[in-house]
Amino acid sequence: MHSGLKRHGLIAASAATAVALLGGCARPETYRWSNREAPIFSGTPTAPTDSSFGSWRTPAVSVYSFATPSPNTPDATLRDLSDRGQAALIKAMTAAGADPAAIRDALLKTPKPKSEATEDVLTVEGTYKRTLVANVTKGWDAVPGERLVWTWIDVRPLNFSFDGYTVLATDNQLLNIAQITNATTASANASLGKTGSETTATTTAGSPISKVLTDVAGSTAGIGGSLSNTYTTTASINQQYLKLSADIVPGELRIFRESERNLDVAGNTLIALTLKLDPSKWTGVGMETSLRVLKQDLAKPDGTLGEPADVTLELAQNEAPPRCALQALVTLHYQTRRPRNGRSYVEGQQTVTYARASTEPMVVDIVPADEARKPAWRVYAKAEPTIALHASGPFENNLPIDFATYEQARNFVIWLTRMGSKMLGKDEPAIGKSGLRLTSGITDQPLFTGDYFVRKVADPGDLAMQCAGMRTRALPPVSAPADAAGQVGPK
Repeated sequence: MHSGLKRHGLIAASAATAVALLGGCARPETYRWSNREAPIFSGTPTAPTDSSFGSWRTPAVSVYSFATPSPNTPDATLRDLSDRGQAALIKAMTAAGADPAAIRDALLKTPKPKSEATEDVLTVEGTYKRTLVANVTKGWDAVPGERLVWTWIDVRPLNFSFDGYTVLATDNQLLNIAQITNATTASANASLGKTGSETTATTTAGSPISKVLTDVAGSTAGIGGSLSNTYTTTASINQQYLKLSADIVPGELRIFRESERNLDVAGNTLIALTLKLDPSKWTGVGMETSLRVLKQDLAKPDGTLGEPADVTLELAQNEAPPRCALQALVTLHYQTRRPRNGRSYVEGQQTVTYARASTEPMVVDIVPADEARKPAWRVYAKAEPTIALHASGPFENNLPIDFATYEQARNFVIWLTRMGSKMLGKDEPAIGKSGLRLTSGITDQPLFTGDYFVRKVADPGDLAMQCAGMRTRALPPVSAPADAAGQVGPK
């Protein structure tokens, strides 16, 4: 009897072992590597120390921007007219004797304007349409399975403000954790039938013989049936998390991202916004005012140079800041989840440590200096090489002239030289039909009669001091990032 029990126990243990082995082999995809073959890291490379991106060992953030490109709009054609408009055009062309081929070509061609600008219109400086890029990376010392649970990116302008922005719509996501199906079955069986009776018939002798009781026993006929009902319930366990959210005010921008099981928030976020300078908050520095050339047409259609009264020279008053980068103070706040052994992909089977930390605030160039102030060229006389040519309009705004490109300024010098006595030596000669008058830049001094040359507008000698005066907030004291104590446990 004891041997039978022993054999029964061995059989049960073997069955349990087989089930365990089968269960372990059923989900090999839930493991990164075999339990016996842990990863081996060859060599001991170190994080770069001379990189432009600063910290590599811990999670880091980099913020920059690029000019938002204008959307390309296709050229309009006559086919874009309404049905009535096309009908009126066809009727007019038919009345003028046009053949069907000419009408077809007219509908397909792009209409050309009567006059086209020879120079691109320049955006007034001080307002910048940019696309902000905020990129978060994990640290060099990250282990397999480690992920960023959430991040806050805090951007605080130092010499500009956010203006004309569009707030991002909050992006909430659902992660399906589990799918549960529960089925309940209820059943009942019933049988109804006549039971056999032991009653017997009895007869009594006599005259006449009569039967006093008949036989009612022996029937096996009956009724049988069953009843069953199945009730099934299905439920999904979902976890909602905040994939992306942004708060923005003129003086601060913060971007929040959150992850869920086996997800990470490393990567970049793009926000289209407008940056605006605020000279009222600067100290010891201001905007430089000039007349920026918007359109210039100095030649006739046949290629010859136009007369002073016939040329087109459109100027607009422009205010430009010092050539200083637009800077912001950027800080990354984050939480990491680090498994002690990242062999399993299933987070519920890992023992992990949670930790919160912040990066050291760093000053970042959001808009480079060369883009904050566009390059400009001015025309100078060799007799007075420190004072540029000025112009005075009908509103008596006597200011230096800025050209957007070197070629534009050089063409003006060639035209001015070719005009000779019509312009040189004159006191405020008129140009074009808008009441614009050219001056030497010196009060009561006519235009010099000598040669002229082009030079790029130079930065002032105290540019560093001026850039420091543009900061609307002081830099914070430098302090080491503080790491919060981690939480250990199966998660």
